[in-house]
Amino acid sequence: MSAFMKKITDWQLISDRADTLKMPVVVMVDQEDCPYCRQVESEFFAAIFAGGEYENRVIFGKISIDAGEMISSTQGLISTRDFLRGYDAGFTPTILFLDADKNQLTEKIVGLTTPDFYGFYLENAIRAAIKKLDG
Repeated sequence: MSAFMKKITDWQLISDRADTLKMPVVVMVDQEDCPYCRQVESEFFAAIFAGGEYENRVIFGKISIDAGEMISSTQGLISTRDFLRGYDAGFTPTILFLDADKNQLTEKIVGLTTPDFYGFYLENAIRAAIKKLDG
């Protein structure tokens, strides 16, 4: 996977894959003009991808909350803001750890308040999400 996360535009496709393979979905809620989003993506997720530890164990992607962004879901084509309603994810970056049914597997990570420990918190949350799905 490249250093930049792929945008999720079809939740059903992601959900079906997550359900079939019993994988968590790690979603970065993103905005185009968010410098902290770029930093999280280029520093922390790039390191995770380069390490390869979660390959074939986790689905990664991002969902933009910029005006006009849409996503295909079980309700049809809806705005990404409507899709994310209920997660309190209006502050970017927010990292969500979801199962195939959009349930949170572990606590979300909001913002980039502690860059020195961010990678540690991110990896712990990913491992917790995997463990929760593994039962």
